Amino acid sequence: MNVFSILEKPRVPIALTESNYNKKTSRSKPYVWNNGQEVKSYALCPACVNPVLLVNRHVAKTDAKILYAKHAGRSIPGLAEHDQQAYESCPFHNPERFDSKTRRTNEVCNDEIREALINHIHLVVKILETATGIAYSDGLVEAMLRDFGANQGHQYKAINLYNLPFGFAYMTEAQDMYGLKVDNYLAAQITENSVGFEVGQYRKVVRKKDTKGTSLRFYFNNHRLGESSVGDDSIDLVVAEIHNPTRTSTIVCSKAIEFNSEYFFNTYMRRERLRLLALQYL
Repeated sequence: MNVFSILEKPRVPIALTESNYNKKTSRSKPYVWNNGQEVKSYALCPACVNPVLLVNRHVAKTDAKILYAKHAGRSIPGLAEHDQQAYESCPFHNPERFDSKTRRTNEVCNDEIREALINHIHLVVKILETATGIAYSDGLVEAMLRDFGANQGHQYKAINLYNLPFGFAYMTEAQDMYGLKVDNYLAAQITENSVGFEVGQYRKVVRKKDTKGTSLRFYFNNHRLGESSVGDDSIDLVVAEIHNPTRTSTIVCSKAIEFNSEYFFNTYMRRERLRLLALQYL
C-alpha cells in the first residue's frame, strides 16, 4: 500500500513518502525499532488499523525499490494489536485488479460503496475529469452509471473507498466522445490521429468535414497494482476510433492514469462528515 496512518488519527490515510513518514512519526518508537541488527519501520493501516511494515525505506529489499507498506501480520508494542478479522476484510489485504471476477459477500461494504456513489457522484466525476482531461456531460455520467449498475460494480472486491473513482470508471463500457470537451493533450492526439474527428471551437470533439462511417469512443483498461514510480495503482485511458461498417477499431491514443487514493479518501470522508452534519441540523 502507498498510504499509512498514525496513532493520533488512525483512520486518516497519509501519502507514504519518506518525508511524510519522518515528520509524522519523528523516527521514534513505537514506529521505529532497532533490534541491534536492523532498523524496522512501522505504521498503521488506515483501513483496518493493523500494524504495517515499511519496505525499502532505507535499504532496497525488492527489485522495484519503491517505498511501500505491507501488513506486519503481528502486534507491535505501543502501536497496535494485530486483529486477524479486520486484516482479512481489509481492502489492502491481497488487493485485486479491476478485471478480477471476485465479488464481495460483505453486504455492509457493498452498501457503503453504493451509498458513496449515490451521495458523492459529483466528487467521483470531478476526480475523473481532472485525471482524464475529459469534461463529463450529464448524459455521459448517466451512461456510465447505467453500465456500472448493470455490472453490479459495487459488489466487486477490487473496488473500495480508496480507488472508487477509477474502479467506477473501469466497470463501465466504451463511451461516445462526440461533443465532449477535452484537454490540450487529447485535442492534439485526436486531431492528428483520428480519421473522422478533430477538436474544434471550445475544445469540443467534432466530426471532420466530409467524413462519415466512424465513431470515437474512450474506455479504461489494464489496471496495474502499485507499479508506478511512486507505488500508485494505475489504469490506461484509451481513445479508439470505431469503423462502423466492419466494427474494427484503431487506437487513437492512450495514456496512463495514476490513483491518488489518499486524496480521494480524505476528501470523500470530509464531505460525508459535512453531509451528515447538515442532515443532523436541517
